[in-house]
Amino acid sequence: MGYQRRAFNDVWTLNLDSNRWIELTCHGNPPAPRSGHAAFHKEGYMFVFGGWNGEAQFNDLFMLDIENKDWSDLDLSFSVPRWNMASHLVEAIPSWRCFIFGGSADRMSEGRSMGSFDTRIGVLELGEERRWMSPMAAEEKGKTSTSTLPPGREHTAMCYDSEECRLIMFGGWANKWLDDCWQINVSSIVGPPYAIVKVDPPLGPVSGGQKVRIYGIGFSSTQGMCVVKFSAAGNRHSAEAQGTVVNDELVECVTPNVAHWA
Repeated sequence: MGYQRRAFNDVWTLNLDSNRWIELTCHGNPPAPRSGHAAFHKEGYMFVFGGWNGEAQFNDLFMLDIENKDWSDLDLSFSVPRWNMASHLVEAIPSWRCFIFGGSADRMSEGRSMGSFDTRIGVLELGEERRWMSPMAAEEKGKTSTSTLPPGREHTAMCYDSEECRLIMFGGWANKWLDDCWQINVSSIVGPPYAIVKVDPPLGPVSGGQKVRIYGIGFSSTQGMCVVKFSAAGNRHSAEAQGTVVNDELVECVTPNVAHWA
């Protein structure tokens, strides 16, 4: 009977109470039929990135408004077309991040059959202005040796350890099945579990004693008392003060005496 592969771009939901599948009738500007893509959900929206079909390979990004069943093309591509990459959504403040790793990449525009196994990490920032970052690029040009990078692969499993702020990757395929395990610390990208939005007042006397209100988000990750660090001149001078976590969006403290910095 032979073998034939067919790509789809339909959308289905699974009701976990009834264990029944329901197809959604969507409109708007849907992605082309594909497989090997990455998909994730955030706050009522489903995002689809990359993939391939029998005619083309993709590095595009689409978003589905699930409630309104409306597709839109975000016109936000990353790198070269790729498929079968690993992806993982990570909570960060003030905006979440989606990490992708590896997959097969169409570096030379030669089609899927000539794709090469990739080692690149991409980060999609899901803030008010969505954007892609490629954090490994600077390290690869600098001190990081390629020998410290995991070999390129597709179909790898990836998870996130929030305690150590690291991505962990296991196995995959690179012309053979792999069983190695790698980790990378992404604390510089994810950041701490809080963010500072405003300091009031922004200036005060060097003699200290000024009550300061620090506004932000995520402060409840530290209960009760906290340490507030003040720094100047590119962190060459620093001083600490004890702060009080009032609520998730407010910390109060009294500034230290830093007259000796002058």
